[in-house]
Amino acid sequence: MLASPLPEHEYAADYQKYSKRAKSFENLFDPSTGFIRPKKNGGFVTPFAPNEVTFNFTEGNSWVYSFFVPQDIKRLIELHGGSKKFAAKLDELFNTKDKLAGREQPDITGLIGQYAHGNEPSHHIAYLYDYAGQPWKTQKYVRQIMDEFYKPEPDGLIGNEDCGQMSAWYISSASGFYEVTPGSAIYAFGTPLFKEVKYHLENGETFTIEAPNVSPTNFYIQSASLNGQPYKKAFISHEDLMRGGTLEFEMADHPFIKAFSEFPVSGEKSDFVAVPRFADGRRTFREFMKFSYKTITPDATIHCTLDGSEPTEKSPVCFDPISMTATTTFKAIAINSKGIKSQVAESTFYRIPNGWTVKIDSKYNRQYTGGGDEGLIDGIRGSVNFASGEWQGYQGQDFVATIDLQHETEIKTVGGGFLQNARSWIWMPTHVEFETSTHGVNFTKVADIKTDIAVTDMDPKTRDYSQTISPVKARYVRVHAYNLGKIPAWHRGAGDEAFIFVDEILIK
Repeated sequence: MLASPLPEHEYAADYQKYSKRAKSFENLFDPSTGFIRPKKNGGFVTPFAPNEVTFNFTEGNSWVYSFFVPQDIKRLIELHGGSKKFAAKLDELFNTKDKLAGREQPDITGLIGQYAHGNEPSHHIAYLYDYAGQPWKTQKYVRQIMDEFYKPEPDGLIGNEDCGQMSAWYISSASGFYEVTPGSAIYAFGTPLFKEVKYHLENGETFTIEAPNVSPTNFYIQSASLNGQPYKKAFISHEDLMRGGTLEFEMADHPFIKAFSEFPVSGEKSDFVAVPRFADGRRTFREFMKFSYKTITPDATIHCTLDGSEPTEKSPVCFDPISMTATTTFKAIAINSKGIKSQVAESTFYRIPNGWTVKIDSKYNRQYTGGGDEGLIDGIRGSVNFASGEWQGYQGQDFVATIDLQHETEIKTVGGGFLQNARSWIWMPTHVEFETSTHGVNFTKVADIKTDIAVTDMDPKTRDYSQTISPVKARYVRVHAYNLGKIPAWHRGAGDEAFIFVDEILIK
């Protein structure tokens, strides 16, 4: 990262703003797992699997994005507990036997463990060993990537050539170095592919990279020299490159741990304070709930409010744990010893308005859980955003669930809340049946509601389908929403299985 600008510089305010924003990844770092994790309602989303591809990440998963902090690798290493532990986490990335899970994503290709060279967010990761003081591992993986994922064939690139990045990575890496941090003036060393590469620079100088004894087996750097002088840095500055000259590598067929003694650094010291976070992302409770908030900033104190107001340094210090018996909006900030504040963390915890339980006979998609089984009776409603977390999604199957009201109750209305977003394979059920039972064995149909939104309607919309019935006493209510089935021929997903999305069962 750049050095601090002069106070009077016209861009100083912008610099401070974006430098602070660049630290926000700390708000998503989970020290207990060593992963960047998505959050919801002030806490980490659970269940969590780093190999799972979800809507929380763009064309990737937590394995990839947990290393996507090129602007502050120094702090990322600190959060992992130092260079050795960080390098061990990189080892785990490249060597894990875990397979991709979750959403199908064609951009995630070229896998080594969970490293995915076919998509750009991974491209700097092999070079992070340089920053951890283990450059021989960078050399190993960079050479493996060049050998395995680039072929002189029509489909020779392992991934999507977005704006030339796949080729740009190869050209730079084949020269022996790569710019890990965009905007930074240094290039981290990898391993040269050719015996000689010449860059004819726009200032008229020529910069040459030589590796006379490089070969398919000699890809480890034994030593380096710049313009004939021993060179112990595992990187080169843009300034040195632009002066012209010759960078020479002596190659070998095994690692040389002491080839370099100085390693690249990305990041700068700051007083950033991480936002407080709840232990997990749950939103509901029954009669009573205890919870606590934490921050990864060591010397920070957490101040909170329980009435929805904005917390300040004058707000009460949070004591652990906090208890509640009613729906509550909790807000908190962390303040360090210098008085620097975090962003505000906000969580609303809803007391489920009844004692009902749910038995779901269908199987909801892991990406669309709606908060679990209780999400169908928690009173929290979804928007037209199908990925917001309130919806349960069922693909290629009907939705069938039974609500246990816990005791015989007079029922006057039955219904359910559904979503249609045909562009995303989600349609209203064709119709929804409701049945009631006293003992949960024999059921009697009390309603059959036909839906009224055209299959061809592509605009996202939610709809509650409910019906007033002749009052009936029952303990159990079974709902059966019928899936559209195969997607129609006119749709781009023709032949695939349609989804049903439901957020709430309505019983009065």
